[in-house]
Amino acid sequence: MRLDSLTGLRWCAAFLVFCYHFAYEQVVSGTARHVYRLKELTYAGPSAVSFFFILSGFVLAWSARPGDTVTRFWWRRFIRIYPSHLVTFCLAALTMIWMGKALDPAVAAGNLGLIQAWIPNRNDWWFGYNGVSWSLSCEFLFYFAFPFVIPVVRRLTAKGLWAVVAVGSLCVALYPFWIPDIARATGWDAKYLLYVLPPVRLAEFVIGISLAFLVKGGFWRGPGLVASLALCTATVFGVVHVMPYDFHWAGCTIVPFVITIAAAARADMRSEPSPFRNPYMVYLGEISFAFYLVHEIVIFSVRHFFRMHQVTVPLTLHVGLVASISLFGAVLLHEYVEKPGVRLLSGKAVARFCAG
Repeated sequence: MRLDSLTGLRWCAAFLVFCYHFAYEQVVSGTARHVYRLKELTYAGPSAVSFFFILSGFVLAWSARPGDTVTRFWWRRFIRIYPSHLVTFCLAALTMIWMGKALDPAVAAGNLGLIQAWIPNRNDWWFGYNGVSWSLSCEFLFYFAFPFVIPVVRRLTAKGLWAVVAVGSLCVALYPFWIPDIARATGWDAKYLLYVLPPVRLAEFVIGISLAFLVKGGFWRGPGLVASLALCTATVFGVVHVMPYDFHWAGCTIVPFVITIAAAARADMRSEPSPFRNPYMVYLGEISFAFYLVHEIVIFSVRHFFRMHQVTVPLTLHVGLVASISLFGAVLLHEYVEKPGVRLLSGKAVARFCAG
């Protein structure tokens, strides 16, 4: 069964990330007051990555194929993700050359190998080249673990599934309290421990897997879509702002995101009204991965062009321009790289890989 509302919600999360990056990275447009307001409005942007990680586990568990082999699953995830990553890496490298920046071969190798998120205290590794691809480093851990995790979760009773979702969410919410001690013991900075380190983010992925079985089995008992969205909105644009900084990565939003994903999936199962099932929203959700991969390259490129040519435009026009170019690039990447890549590398290629 298709869960179109979750696809539409994916676009909302991707657009929040875009707005956050634009607010904190464009630095050439708008008055100080307007830029400050935009930063305040998008302050919770990094938490959207948590939404992606929960949703990733949910969708993979929901669509898991009976009798699927480990190698076949890994190959499908690889061809779904890597061609677009490779193209945007090359685009980012060309952009850096145009900007006159040095290309570090070690960082490039880490980015291409998607191991950059495993390097402690190295912002240049995490966010080098196409910076947003650090999250794919986490996703590759999730994909590796999924075939081994799902048989265990599948055997859990409804109470066991509830325990995983509840305890997992509680750990994510309370984890920032432990960070000072962990940081002192390891020498790793808080951002790495809270936001970048792949094993830490695995918790959100496993929560998503367990949540999928709860919803699919009819065991979920939570608020409806309207109430869930209201809680999400209040948290993202309100609660996050009054909590300590370390909670804005995922601690504040884990519960609202969990119940919203469950509510949207249940709404689709019951054919209840959902604004995210609109065909336009669904298509935007389908290209959201491509949009996520291209948007930061566009932000930096437009910023550099404006600086080179001393161009000044209103903040709203700048946002619209960058968003439009990013959207156009996302359509091209989705239609001419992502989809053809899956078609080209599936079929016989899967059989050869799995046989090998």
